[in-house]
Amino acid sequence: MPPELQRQVHATVQETKSRSGWPAKRTLSALGIPRATYYRWLKEEAWAREVKEPPRPVQAFEALPEERQEVVKYARQHAEVRHRELAWRMIDADVAYLSPTTVYRILREAKLMHRWGARKKRYREEEEKPTRPDQIWGTDLMYLKVGGVTYFYLAFIDEYSRYIVHWELLSGMDGHSVSLGAQRALETLPRNERGELAAKPEIRSDNGSGYISKEFHGVLSEHGLTHAKIRPHCPEENGIMERSNRTVREAWEETGLEEDLEANRYQAEEAIGRIIERYNHERLHSSLGYLRPVDYYRGDPTALHEARRQKLADARHRRREKNLELRQRTLALAD
Repeated sequence: MPPELQRQVHATVQETKSRSGWPAKRTLSALGIPRATYYRWLKEEAWAREVKEPPRPVQAFEALPEERQEVVKYARQHAEVRHRELAWRMIDADVAYLSPTTVYRILREAKLMHRWGARKKRYREEEEKPTRPDQIWGTDLMYLKVGGVTYFYLAFIDEYSRYIVHWELLSGMDGHSVSLGAQRALETLPRNERGELAAKPEIRSDNGSGYISKEFHGVLSEHGLTHAKIRPHCPEENGIMERSNRTVREAWEETGLEEDLEANRYQAEEAIGRIIERYNHERLHSSLGYLRPVDYYRGDPTALHEARRQKLADARHRRREKNLELRQRTLALAD
């Protein structure tokens, strides 16, 4: 007989004895249960023994309950941010010092994660990648509609840092407009004592009419810059610029100005300015180890990564002491 039924029989025997004074023998006879069987149950007390799970070993570096609460709270406040960026944002904001995998596990347990299918990425050859700021600049044009009028978004991006060094909203994509935009972009570069550009980036673009014009080549020649044109029908060769344009377009569509027939160019420029400001100075970039483009362009990314690593190491050490309930504090070992 299952333990739960044994428990019910015992409860019936005790209740009957208290109400009518019947001995256990008479009650068991009425129930059709042998006395030997009943008293064997009492001896074994099968219903009183609970099957307990073996104690789970203490994990020294397991996330603390208060850290889990902070992660869930922060994730609910920033639902649009993915777990990897979320982890680094919390470290920078001194909310919680946990690795992206730990943050993913906490959010998955809280049912705040949705698994996405993996996608195949295309990567540029290592020798083609820049190794310092202002070594390679990508540029491209993207059309935007404002109040029913088509404009062209021109941007120059530093491929090492993903920093958009210059952008404009043009009425046309002719060589004159593009060349003036290129001149203004180059004016953002520092100059040496002789007034020459301190850095001479290679300009990478597609084969659009504005980029193959003599005006554009004249500006580059004046400053001694080289122009690398990608192969036709191979936009992945200018992939960093293309990906930046996609991010800007997604943010632009959220403004609603594209469908607002009363919107004008000045409103569009203000909106794009806010988008670029967030892209350069607030948004954490996955390809930069979740730092901001400005940190790589004019900052010290090595020091920032080291500061993050130190925060994680200190938090890991404190977590170990608390999980193991150590009475005597110890010092974290240097890696």
